[in-house]
Parts: sequence; structure tokens; C-alpha cells
Amino acid sequence: MARPILRHPLPPAAHPHGGRASAHRRSRDLLAVVICCALLLAACGSARTGKDTAAPTEDILASASSNAADAAAEKTPDLSASLSEAARAPGIAPCWQPLAARLKADGLAGPRVDALLATLSSTPTQSPMGRKIRELYRRRFLPRPPAAKPAPLYYKGVVTEANAALCRDFIDEHKAAFAAADARYGVSPAIAASLLFVETRLGKVLGDVAENAFYTLASMAVSTTPESISHWLAQLPGYQTHLPWLQEILHKRADWAYGETRALVEHMLRDHIPPERLPGSIYGAVGLCQFMPSNISTYGADGDGDGRVDLFTAPDAIASLAHYLARHGWKAGLSRERQHSLLMTYNHSRTYANTILALSDLVAHAPDTGGEARP
Repeated sequence: MARPILRHPLPPAAHPHGGRASAHRRSRDLLAVVICCALLLAACGSARTGKDTAAPTEDILASASSNAADAAAEKTPDLSASLSEAARAPGIAPCWQPLAARLKADGLAGPRVDALLATLSSTPTQSPMGRKIRELYRRRFLPRPPAAKPAPLYYKGVVTEANAALCRDFIDEHKAAFAAADARYGVSPAIAASLLFVETRLGKVLGDVAENAFYTLASMAVSTTPESISHWLAQLPGYQTHLPWLQEILHKRADWAYGETRALVEHMLRDHIPPERLPGSIYGAVGLCQFMPSNISTYGADGDGDGRVDLFTAPDAIASLAHYLARHGWKAGLSRERQHSLLMTYNHSRTYANTILALSDLVAHAPDTGGEARP
């Protein structure tokens, strides 16, 4: 609505009689004009300050600009409010505020999430992202000549009668859990125990690094610039000429790590597992069966019936690895070749699958005399 325009009345026509009456009328008309002006000025003031009235042109333009920004924000989520809230959360270091904001945008917020984030060190570790980028960089820009020797048939020192005996003892210790996995999923105790031995030496080697999996994955999730892996740049010769690639791959790996971090937070909240109970691999795999967190909700199984999935307990780890294999097609009576291919879905390595199958043969068939290591 346009602001009101003040119009002055036309001069009064000459009165046919003139004299004092005419002067009186002029005075009365002048008073009416003054009153009208006062009322109109008051209306103008109301138009500038009233909540429901039109704003002046410059205010309308500012409002239009603001509305355009709001429309753009609807298409591109703005995490600034979440960042502000994260900054106020007690105990959360500033470096984790983008992670807190992203979790909040995905519906993971509140005192329990704040408490988890508060357990993180005040600075991220550069090691997991630096190690991964070095691996990818060398593969792309510094390729090695073809290996002179083929990959080994088995992992060195694993396929031995001594290790098979350890597996048999482990099966005896958790007989009910192995029997249940065999009955439900068709994964024999020998295969399940051999897989656990290759992964974590039956739970004796649960972490490759000192950091817990939450800290490892959270650190990768916030490592999105070359500066975030500054300690590793010297191991990337010529990286300055590949900065676009480096920036792109950092964002891709950070997005992957964020998905795993989010899955791990959901797991910790759902199954009441604190971060300090989560030793992990160099890239955040957890438990006796070494699941990445995003696999826990899909393949994790409650083997001991306590209503939660804790992959650091043998019954849950046994049930979960068997569930994973079954979901990928494992069943009783499969051929050796099919078993091999399904084990490679767990770890895409022929040596890995060969080693599990060979060790499981020893576990299932105890020798009459002392066993020798296989080649």
C-alpha cells in the first residue's frame, strides 16, 4: 500500500455577501485544514511503524532480499543455527561443532549426544585420514611396478594346528552360540571360528590403533581440507599440482566417515555402549567380527538374547558374522567355490578367503599327530 499523499483544499469561492461572515468562514475552513493535516500526518506515522501496515520502498526491497535468501536456504540446509547451539554445548571442543551440527540436522541431538561428543579429544587425529589419502594418492599418482611375486596363498603363520586348537577351544567355550549360528544360518562352527581368528585372533586383538573407533571416525568426518592432514602432506610428493583432486577426495572420504560416525552414534545410543568400549581398526571397524558401524544395524544380531547387539561379546559377534554371510547367500551344503566367493564379500581378498577355508579344515578335522603349518 502506498503512503498517503496530502492534498490541500482548493481556495474557497468568494461569498456573495462578503464581510465578517466570510472572514468567519475562512477561519473555520483554516481550522479544518489544520485538523485534517494533523490527522493525515498521524496516519503517515502509523504507516511507517505499524505492524500490519506497508513499509517504505527501501524496507520492501530489504524484505524481498531477505525472502530470496530464505528461499535459497530452503534448498541448501543452513547449519549455522545448529553450529551456534553446538558452540554452547558444554564440553564440546570447537573442532567438533560442524559434526555436532550435522548430527543435529540428521535428528541426533540432545544431552546424550552432547555427552558422547564431549568425550572426544580437543583436536582430531590426523592419522586415519592422512593414511587413507596417502594410500589413494600413491595408487593414483605414484603407481608401483607390477609385483614380482603373486599374492600369498595364505596369511603367514595363521594356518597351523596350534591355531586350529585355539579355535576348537573357543568353540567349546561358546558351544551354544556356535550351535545356534549353525542351526539358524548354516555357518559351521569351524568357518565362524576361523573367521574370528583371522579378524581379531578370537578377540585378543581388537584394535589396530590406540584411538577408539568413535574418535577415529569423527576425526575423519571433520578432515575436509589439506590443512587437516598437514602432517601427512610431505608424504604426497607434488600434491600442490593435484590440489583439486586432493580437495575432492578429502570431501568424499569425510562424507563416508560421517556416515559411519552417525551409524556408530546411533549404535552407542541404541545399545548403550560407551566410546571407551569401542577399540577399532585403523578405519573404525569394531568387535570380534570387525564390522563397520553402518553394518551393525543391518547385520548385527543379538546372540545372547539380552536385547542389544554388542559385537565385543562372543555370542553377538558369532551370530552377527553368520547373519552377514547368510544375507549374502550362505547356507549349508554350499560348494567350496561358493563359500570362497562369499567370504570375499566380507573382505575382498583371495588370500583372506583361502586362509579361512584352510584353517577351518584343520579346525573341523583334528589330525592324528601334531600338525604342521600349511604353506
